[in-house]
Amino acid sequence: MAVFRQPLLGGLRSWLSHTSHLVLIGGGLATLLTLAAVVALAVNDFRATRANSQTHAAMLARVLEDQATRTVDTAELALEALSSSPALNAASSDPRGMADALNQALVGLSFLRGLAVVDTGGRVVASTLEGDAEIFVDLPLLGPRVIPGQSALGGLLAGRSLQSIRLRGTPAQAPKGVGYIPLLYGYSNETGHVLTLVALINPDALSNFQNLALESDPFESVVTSYDGQILASSGAAASLAGASVRHIPVFSQYLPKQEHATYLGQGVLGTQQILSFRASGTKPLVVIVEESYSTAVWQWFTDARALLGIGTTLTLVVLGLTFAVWRGVRTRESAQQAVLVAQTRIAQNERELTVLMRSVQELIFRTDVRGVITYVNAHWTAFSGRDVSGAVGQRLQDRVEPQSRQHVFKALDPGADEGVRMCEVVVRGADGRELLFQMAVVPLRLDGRVVGFAGSAVDVTDRWEAQQQVQAQLAFQDLLLETNPLPVSVIDERGCLVRVNRAWEEYKGCTRDSVMGRELCSLLPADEAKVHDAANVQLLRFGGRTHVETKVLHADGSRRDTRIAKAAIADEHGRVTGVLSILMDVSEFREAERATQEARSAAEEASRSKSEFVANMSHELRTPLQSILGFAELGMMRGKATPKLAGMFEDIHSAGQRMLTLVNDLLDVSKLESTVGTFHMERIDLRGIVRPVIQELEPLLARSHLMMDVRLSGLPLIAKADPVRFQQVIRNVVANAIKFSPPGSTITLEGYIDSKGQANLVIRDEGPGIPDAELDRIFEAFVQSSKTKDGSGGTGLGLAICRKIVEAMGGQIYALNIPGSGAAFYIVLPARGQSETMPAPLE
Repeated sequence: MAVFRQPLLGGLRSWLSHTSHLVLIGGGLATLLTLAAVVALAVNDFRATRANSQTHAAMLARVLEDQATRTVDTAELALEALSSSPALNAASSDPRGMADALNQALVGLSFLRGLAVVDTGGRVVASTLEGDAEIFVDLPLLGPRVIPGQSALGGLLAGRSLQSIRLRGTPAQAPKGVGYIPLLYGYSNETGHVLTLVALINPDALSNFQNLALESDPFESVVTSYDGQILASSGAAASLAGASVRHIPVFSQYLPKQEHATYLGQGVLGTQQILSFRASGTKPLVVIVEESYSTAVWQWFTDARALLGIGTTLTLVVLGLTFAVWRGVRTRESAQQAVLVAQTRIAQNERELTVLMRSVQELIFRTDVRGVITYVNAHWTAFSGRDVSGAVGQRLQDRVEPQSRQHVFKALDPGADEGVRMCEVVVRGADGRELLFQMAVVPLRLDGRVVGFAGSAVDVTDRWEAQQQVQAQLAFQDLLLETNPLPVSVIDERGCLVRVNRAWEEYKGCTRDSVMGRELCSLLPADEAKVHDAANVQLLRFGGRTHVETKVLHADGSRRDTRIAKAAIADEHGRVTGVLSILMDVSEFREAERATQEARSAAEEASRSKSEFVANMSHELRTPLQSILGFAELGMMRGKATPKLAGMFEDIHSAGQRMLTLVNDLLDVSKLESTVGTFHMERIDLRGIVRPVIQELEPLLARSHLMMDVRLSGLPLIAKADPVRFQQVIRNVVANAIKFSPPGSTITLEGYIDSKGQANLVIRDEGPGIPDAELDRIFEAFVQSSKTKDGSGGTGLGLAICRKIVEAMGGQIYALNIPGSGAAFYIVLPARGQSETMPAPLE
């Protein structure tokens, strides 16, 4: 933090050191103080104004509450006096006399609309209002039931008379805003009947007094009952007569705990009111006086305009004085700062020029009119190989190689044209290596004549050597292109030829001078041009590489099979600018392919003919063999009496059986090698296929005195195979094991699922085994093991048939020797998913 604090404090001190800044600070503080004083006075005045409004509202509420209470008290006293009147207490009810007494009492009560006497049944016995007598009214609407000597004030009712609440007939309608407040007083006449005196208080009388009391004030007032119903109101609240205002805080928060209070908040006429209320101590009346808060604020603003105007003027005066003083001081400081900046810039430029001359990567020099050096920078050492201190006083022409001196003389010629003079000179460095410099010289003039020269020299040796290397590389590439035996061409983005090599000229029979700048497609046949155009359009649009093969017209007029390799050529920005094409004549290769295909077809046809011949011969041989076997069996049966004859027929029968087996094997081989043999693949459990074959071979096992140990997995051996063909494989392999196993030995057949999900069957015997060199050859047709060529073997076709069947099912079969004696044959079928059975042709 200390590292950052020091620069910050230094900057702050520098800023405060300027007089103009101090003036701004002082003026700002004076303005803020003036503004704060004006605001404080205004706030204090507003608070006093609001307090006066609240006090005045409380006073008005007290006056209006007192007037409303006295009005109701006067009416109540009048009713109490009437209850003692003889006319109203006579035993015999005289409605006319009662009406006269009521009219006399009404004369002095201007705030009443009328007086009436109502019995307990709701019948109007007498009334000062025409039409009210002898009607029945709804007593609950008038107010609570009263007993003799008790009074009660009802709510505001619309209408001019009691006819507005009559029960029989149509109630009288009155204009909107016309109503009365019923005051009830109960009494008993001489006969003991309970009657009710009803005084209809005119709410307009209360409103008129409110309007007179509030005429010069911005306040509004309402008189309500304890339950919040507006009974009378003034001014803007006149339209709310009869409405309920129980939701305002007067009724929800203050009453009945407080009988009077003043607050700022929700009122009858708005949500932000200065409100004062007072509840009558003897009557169920509440007087509310309120003023809109916004009206009070505007009234204060109107009254305080002089104060605010004086404060604003004073603030502007302080700001104006501050600005005037600051501008004068700032002008003086700006002038001083400009002088300081100019002096600092001059010194900085001098330092920068010195550093520039030392650090510039070029030789900077100055000479007199004769070319004698008067100034050089530190790069003189790289230019001449000598120390800078010895450069002054030497001629520039003497420091370059002889072949470049003439260029220096021309650059330092006082009579030459004006402007920058450019030349390239060769100098010899300290290590004896020739360096190439590019020199720029400008004449220095004084009073119109040349007094010297200034210039610079840049070492361009590396660039010159790089250019030489690039030129050598381009020459090498040209040599590679010209000596390339493959025809090569390059087109631009318009499809015009820009480069061809000698091989292309020879292949197409065109000289490069005759084709350069012409469209490639215009030089080719239509079909060949179409192939080129399609590939070129694709490469020019998307870039990359491609290969096409087509017939190309050769210079000798022949059409040759040609493979064309194309690649897009991009510039340094990655934009494709052309296409490179390389032609490769593949006619001889395609001819060799055709010859190979014809030979393959001939061989396949020969193999097919051989297989068909073997199949036909096998079928032809089986017919006479069946006759031979049949007669041999007949001879064996009839020659039982002659043992010698029976033995001869038995030999004939055995030889016929061997020959029939050979014919059957030949027929199987021919079927497997032809398209006639098909496989019907099914998803099966191999255990159900193996067990019937073992049962079938049990007689042969018994004759050979052999034991069969079958070890099949307890889990299903699921594989996709042809059941009939797979039984043939098991039969052949197990039969071979029986042939070559010594009597008393055991043949083991084991089945399991390996870790890859493949079904495995292993047949082990204890026979002579198989030489290691012959483990694979025994699966070839007509091949037998050297250990079984003593006549115990068969035709040499059984295992060949097994391999063809297993491989057609996607599996494999192989043999291994068991240490000690015997051999093991492994049959593996791959794991397969469940699918529908369908014929599978063997290929």
